[in-house]
Amino acid sequence: MEVMARLPDVQISGIFSRTEWSSKALAASFDVDFIARSISELYAFTKADGVVIAVNETSTELVMSEALKYPWKLLIEKPVGLDLKSTERILLLAVGKRADVFVAMNRRHYSSTKKALQLLETIKGQRVVQIHDQEDPKHALANGRDKRVCDQWHFANSIHLIDLFHFFCRGDVASVQNVVPWNPGYEAKITHSIIQFDSGDLGIYHSIWNGPGPWSVTIDTSKKRIEMRPLEKLFIQNYPSRQLEKVELSPVDNNLKPGFFEQMKNFTSALRNDNCELLDLRSYLRAVSLTDKLFSADVKIEI
Repeated sequence: MEVMARLPDVQISGIFSRTEWSSKALAASFDVDFIARSISELYAFTKADGVVIAVNETSTELVMSEALKYPWKLLIEKPVGLDLKSTERILLLAVGKRADVFVAMNRRHYSSTKKALQLLETIKGQRVVQIHDQEDPKHALANGRDKRVCDQWHFANSIHLIDLFHFFCRGDVASVQNVVPWNPGYEAKITHSIIQFDSGDLGIYHSIWNGPGPWSVTIDTSKKRIEMRPLEKLFIQNYPSRQLEKVELSPVDNNLKPGFFEQMKNFTSALRNDNCELLDLRSYLRAVSLTDKLFSADVKIEI
């Protein structure tokens, strides 16, 4: 809502929340005139072009099924489902309604991420994308998060990083080899997987659970080595230099949550039926499917 309030061609016409006090607080903060008592009332009063769905993970499917009754376009906070089957079920519902549904994967819209992809455009040959993930569902559970969500934390949170394989690697996934496979539970553990794309690109996914570690993305090519650690920063090493140099980025991510401004600009483009770079629900399913394979107990999965 903070981002929407900064866009000159956007009007926040209404809000609905299951708790009245949160609706009133948000409406007061952003000068929203209408507080709805239901999703149907929200649409009936506003006739809005688009709706943003940002609810807890276990409510998404129910809220979406209601919102899909109306002809607005949807931008949904991840995760859309807490496993592959629930995501497929939601996709079928959206397809049946012929709805335009986008998933808010804001790391695709980081200034660092977009610049990294731009730097790769002129380089031919294989890309090796290494993603280092760290997750702590044990800590989340201790702090009151729903156990159903914590049990599926790879779909609820890791998917933001796993999706970047499809952002940086070309083609489709050909095989997944879980060298150090996933074991469910809340003990400290490490997973390590190799993802082969039919383009020849290679993905390496390394995750640490309930233990210390950073989030990072490294992309190796014959000409450049690109590193994002933290993800909001970008560094590059050009061959044959031994130095890792910082890349200057747009300041747009400095004052708002990174990626949100570009993400919302793209949503407004979608509302005007212009081209946009948002991830649609069918493309999002690719990340869900890859997540499902990375956290399978099978040692190797041929696709």
